[in-house]
Amino acid sequence: MKNAKRIVAMTLVTALCLFSFVLTGSTEAIAEYTPTLSMLHTSGKYIYNEENERITLRGTNLGGWLMQEGWMTPLGSGEIDHNFIVNITASDTNGNNIAAYASDTVTENGLTTNNMNTYWQSTSAQAADSAELLIEFDKTRYFDRIVVETGPNHTGDYLRGAVVWMSNNWTDWFSPASITVDESKASEGIITVLTGEQSAKYIAIRPGRASEDGQYWTVANISLCMTDEYNVRNHLIRRFGESRTNEMIATFQENYITEADIINIANMNMNFVRVPVYWMDFALKDGTLRTDADSGFARLDWLLEVCDENGIYVLIDFHGAPGGVNCWASCGQASTIPTELYAGDPDTVEWNQSVVLNIWSALATRYKDNPTVAAYGLLNEPVLNFDTNPAYENLKYGFYDEIYDTVRAIDNNHIVIFEEFMDWSVAANRPERQTWTNYMFDKHPYDMPNYLSWDAQKSLANNTVSTMSQIQDQWNVPLIVGEFCLYYFSDVWDDFLSDLNENSISWTNWNYKVRGTIYESGGGNWGYYNTWDGEDPDLMHDSANEIEAIWAATGTASHYQANEPHINIVSARADGSTNHPYVALDRSSWVVSANGNPQWPYDPVSNMIDGSLSTRWTTGEAQTAGHYVLVDFGQTENFDKIVLEHDANDYPGSYKVEISQDGAVFTEVELNNIHIGFGPKMVLLPSTPQTSRYVKISLTGPNPIDNWWSICELNILWRNVHG
Repeated sequence: MKNAKRIVAMTLVTALCLFSFVLTGSTEAIAEYTPTLSMLHTSGKYIYNEENERITLRGTNLGGWLMQEGWMTPLGSGEIDHNFIVNITASDTNGNNIAAYASDTVTENGLTTNNMNTYWQSTSAQAADSAELLIEFDKTRYFDRIVVETGPNHTGDYLRGAVVWMSNNWTDWFSPASITVDESKASEGIITVLTGEQSAKYIAIRPGRASEDGQYWTVANISLCMTDEYNVRNHLIRRFGESRTNEMIATFQENYITEADIINIANMNMNFVRVPVYWMDFALKDGTLRTDADSGFARLDWLLEVCDENGIYVLIDFHGAPGGVNCWASCGQASTIPTELYAGDPDTVEWNQSVVLNIWSALATRYKDNPTVAAYGLLNEPVLNFDTNPAYENLKYGFYDEIYDTVRAIDNNHIVIFEEFMDWSVAANRPERQTWTNYMFDKHPYDMPNYLSWDAQKSLANNTVSTMSQIQDQWNVPLIVGEFCLYYFSDVWDDFLSDLNENSISWTNWNYKVRGTIYESGGGNWGYYNTWDGEDPDLMHDSANEIEAIWAATGTASHYQANEPHINIVSARADGSTNHPYVALDRSSWVVSANGNPQWPYDPVSNMIDGSLSTRWTTGEAQTAGHYVLVDFGQTENFDKIVLEHDANDYPGSYKVEISQDGAVFTEVELNNIHIGFGPKMVLLPSTPQTSRYVKISLTGPNPIDNWWSICELNILWRNVHG
């Protein structure tokens, strides 16, 4: 049953919040433009518009815009509130065990006050493990870096190297898998220890090496920081105040996504964007709904008008909630699970959930008659634990149902989206599902550990379509793949989108733009635009104006590079079309030649077309630019796909593909994939179908680990019909 006390409180708070909108000049139904799109609804397993035309939504995520993620955007790292540190002690350890200092109560000189005129100093020169600072939080906290500062008067006494130990119970201690010590600001006495995302209640830090000239270790301030929206916003509020913080974030948002980006998306044949939002764009830190011109409401008003002008529907996705929708920083707040959105201190859970319900009430009131809004995504990736614990599922679906009722009390027009992030079987048996109407389910398939495996990504894509098409038929409900990335494998992307289109499953890839380069696992095909040209702000030391200037320099056209091959692949299927199967060319008449070490006769070129992955051709020497494999078909052939299979580490370092009709004059082929090798299987896709007698694959650089180049099997394929 619902909490009666909350229902009364929610009614009062919602009424006050809506009254606040009226007082500040806002209206309940914001649409200063005249929408041209038609309101969507579900019927059976399909989506329809008001003209009863069947619609499949195909598009991308505007991730990073109304909720930043540090791996995608220049979020910076926010200092964890020093009030969460309950104790800090120091010891000269002389290499002894950490636990020996459990009773040490050395009083520090304001190391967590940001006062650079007070400090603690070691009693001797720095050496590895020579001294220790031990920090105790109020509870387990998440962090990804430790910033240690000497203050202006002892800059030479900065921390040399670092050794970090952590514990959640004082008994069991562990270290990060790896750390990086950033000494770029050592001359200012500032050292940043990058630990990767960690969670601990106790953190001990020691020098990692001896000082060069006998310098002691001096610390005026020590901070633990986290790269997530929650800690960044709260850190900036403590430094600059809430109003100035919101202005700075508004500058980022005004530049990161503009009308030009929406036009880009429309030009890719897309009809849909999913917009992840963070709760603090819609509410102040105290939970009061925002009414300022820089609020998330104002941003969505602008977006809806621009999207409608370009024929694009919008999904409002509640990506980050107070307390955390899950444990990941990528969803706004790194935390233990179950998070305080669902469980823990009752008053905290009550407050967190009330804020979410208030925001949804305001969103439903504001957009209930706006047809440009395709749907409401109630919660993104809600995870309470990593198995199907019934008690936790009851908490999750209980809150899901409460959000649904809050929306439906105001808005029966719009589709509501529930996400089954972990296991379809759980949603199948939930009684709440029987009372929901005009709704969809969302799934986010990822295989991140195997991002370099064609086989793994292809298997993921095939299994996703197979399972979702069955669910769609059995449950008679529309489905959407709200997030996915298939990394570097353009042919897998093409097949996956084609299969989704064929089954009328809606989709939005993650993401429109990212900061990483095409060659990084955090860049690659995660975005249609990548390779941001800036550097992160230093949120602890940069001024508000300096931070704002960095965030302003995030416009797509001026600060990112277009991932044209990926844009081409996805644009071809964003119109709803499907592809056709590839057919391998007959290899029986091929003549294959290659160059390499002439003294290595053991792996002949014939091995690469013998049908066996247990044999191979190799260069017989380390890869260098100029190594090549040449295929003579014996006649002119059409082709549009090349598949190379090789030993896991013997992939081509960098390469190009050329074609020739006479074997003498070669022309380079433009490819819809990166020109850097990886993994045991690579698929090369020409951007347009090719016709030639000869195909040449040449190395343009060495393998990064200095391996030979090997090919176990080489296949070249053709789609008889290009759709």
